[in-house]
Amino acid sequence: MKKFMLIVLAVVVAATVTYAAAGRSSEGLVEKAENAALNADIRKVEVYAKGESQSFTYTGTGAFNVYTCDLAGAGTVLSDVDGVLGAAVFYDGRLTLSDVLEEYGATAISIEEGENCTLVYAYAKGCGRGVASDGRQINMQIVLKEDATVVGSPLVMGSY
Repeated sequence: MKKFMLIVLAVVVAATVTYAAAGRSSEGLVEKAENAALNADIRKVEVYAKGESQSFTYTGTGAFNVYTCDLAGAGTVLSDVDGVLGAAVFYDGRLTLSDVLEEYGATAISIEEGENCTLVYAYAKGCGRGVASDGRQINMQIVLKEDATVVGSPLVMGSY
């Protein structure tokens, strides 16, 4: 019984650390977006979380809630909601990859070309540890589409 309780405790601690790391990662993403010259082009921000907010409405996906807000509201959601899994900043229009990397102080780790978009996995200081991908740490996903750009941390969890 003690061994079982220790295993359960270890899983709970690991989940809490994962949420805390994602929350810090998302806060770093929002802070960088607030200070970026490109912030005038931000259409919306999505915050992905397990917890519920008393201040913001959300759409439940079954696995997590999606809070949609403007840039100013994102900081409130991040501080108000427990169990933050990540966040994404949606820009109008396709931005250049070099502009996005420069604005967020990020380094591209890998780039995948798709039919309708380019997916870039990157690492930016101040955006948390992120997740491992092919043995390298990434904490940012950038989606470049013809009519929009999405920057998520650690990954874009909603639709793009």
